[in-house]
Amino acid sequence: MMKSLRPLALAAVVAVQALPMAPLPAAAHHGWSSFETTRAYYIQGTVTDVRWGNPHSEVTITVDQTELPDGFRERPLPQGANRSEGEATMASARPYEGEHQEIHLTLAGPGWMSRWGLDRPIEMGETLEVLGYLGAEDAHDLRPVMFWLEDGQGVWQQLTAFPSQPEPAN
Repeated sequence: MMKSLRPLALAAVVAVQALPMAPLPAAAHHGWSSFETTRAYYIQGTVTDVRWGNPHSEVTITVDQTELPDGFRERPLPQGANRSEGEATMASARPYEGEHQEIHLTLAGPGWMSRWGLDRPIEMGETLEVLGYLGAEDAHDLRPVMFWLEDGQGVWQQLTAFPSQPEPAN
């Protein structure tokens, strides 16, 4: 019986040694390094395009409103929110002042959306309120930290820490 275990033991040792070489998901994939995380921007818009899937869902919205609604900063954080990052983002919220009338949103994949309470795809024509960070290279891209559906349901979007802490809006 001892001889028959040797090949299995050798295979286990080889497998364990190979683990450091196994491909791992890219940490930057869900990161914020390509977004300017010092200033959060608010946009309310109508969904004009949706690609629902992995690794990220993508939505395009037409900008309808940029002024923060009354009481916006006092809204409760969405389900699953990181309290300190969420509160810092809310304190940093300011109206979007960019020139783009359409904004591309990079969202979490469907599995994470479901964990955070959204168990269906976003639909064309829906109105979303979005709070997030603009792309460092392309201000046409916005990565939400959280967004709200028309019924008021908030959906969290942050998996990893920001490269720079949000600055409070004046």
